[in-house]
Amino acid sequence: MEKFELAIVGGGPAGLTCAYVASKLGVQTIVLERGNSPGTKTVSGGLLYTHVLKHIFPNFWEEGFFERVIERYLLTFLSKDRATSLDFFDTTMSKPPYNAVSVLRSKLDRWLASRAQEAGAFIATGVRVDELLKENGKVVGLKSGSDEIRCDIVVVCDGINSLVSKSSGVLKEWKGRQLGIGVKQVLRLDKNKIEERFLLKERGGVEYTFLGFPEGVEGGGFLYTNYDSLSLGLILNMESVVKQKVEMWKVLEDFKSHPFVSRLVEGAEVEEYSTCLVAEGGLEMVPALYSNGYLLAGSAAGLVLNTGFNLRGMDFAIASGAIAGEVAAQAIKRKEFSSNFLSIYEKKLKESFVLRDLKRYSRYPAFFSNERLYSAYPRLVNEFLHGAYFVDGSDKGHLYDIMKSAMRDKVSAIGVLKDLVEAMRAI
Repeated sequence: MEKFELAIVGGGPAGLTCAYVASKLGVQTIVLERGNSPGTKTVSGGLLYTHVLKHIFPNFWEEGFFERVIERYLLTFLSKDRATSLDFFDTTMSKPPYNAVSVLRSKLDRWLASRAQEAGAFIATGVRVDELLKENGKVVGLKSGSDEIRCDIVVVCDGINSLVSKSSGVLKEWKGRQLGIGVKQVLRLDKNKIEERFLLKERGGVEYTFLGFPEGVEGGGFLYTNYDSLSLGLILNMESVVKQKVEMWKVLEDFKSHPFVSRLVEGAEVEEYSTCLVAEGGLEMVPALYSNGYLLAGSAAGLVLNTGFNLRGMDFAIASGAIAGEVAAQAIKRKEFSSNFLSIYEKKLKESFVLRDLKRYSRYPAFFSNERLYSAYPRLVNEFLHGAYFVDGSDKGHLYDIMKSAMRDKVSAIGVLKDLVEAMRAI
């Protein structure tokens, strides 16, 4: 039976950052990762908002873990054969420390693991943790098969499924309303073609967010540029998917075939497929974050925020992992592992952007459940602009008349006002 001061379940961004911070503070740390090495268990990726890195890893931009620096953002409304985009470009976002970078988790996790190991953490791979060890109401270690690992504190960072927390009764099953199903393809495309097609310079990147496809299903699509590949996918609410009987892989192929999207991915070859669950419940789904000898961090704690413009998971994971590492080090130094002492973890999360932003945007999940956001409004925008731009000599009236025509059978003026009121309440 081995003994460590700190045991961390999960070798993702939260767990590896926790290990790095705690090890830098002199804590004897072990990370237990199911994959053969950090990053091998996931083919996912996304945008990492870099504000969180500059305080933990100074000059991180000199490292090679990211794909492209995102300097252009597009919000695109899709309907059957039309698309309208709001296109934002900002050169200040391409200067260190940047705003966001695109990452592939395999590369990011390997980089974080190397930093944690340099700081002194031990990473055990190919290890499945079955449950938490408890004695007298306190978590005192972990169980893996017939093996036990004793420790002073456990930090659980094993992702949205968090099998360890669920099997130990610490975490209840999420509701379908609180989860999104993500499906994605990584598409290989020559870097020069990417830069030409998306109007990019060296290492510059772009992100698209799509609304309106599939019509009437809560959620949307995304596309972002990697160095020599594209990541294309959909994140749809689980409850809405079940209700609408959506087949995720089929709808992804249909999305890829949309006349607007197909031009963006033309000539690209499928390299990887992946699916994942995404926390969508906001503050409401965040469980108890601490107990005697135990902390919960990252997406295992539901710490993910969707503002419509940003889907933020990795910066929340890294920040919560770093704070968990700091609190664990303080507790070990004082030999104080009670729930009362570890409550400072939640206090620090409230003082940071993590729980502050989740509280600020706590009304968003309810607002985003409005089906008209994914059907009526994208079609309305596209039909209005079609009427405004298309010239055939007929009497279409003023722009007001074109708007009234576009609204017909989609949403009433009263419905628009109600939605505006709900939007104002949310923001």
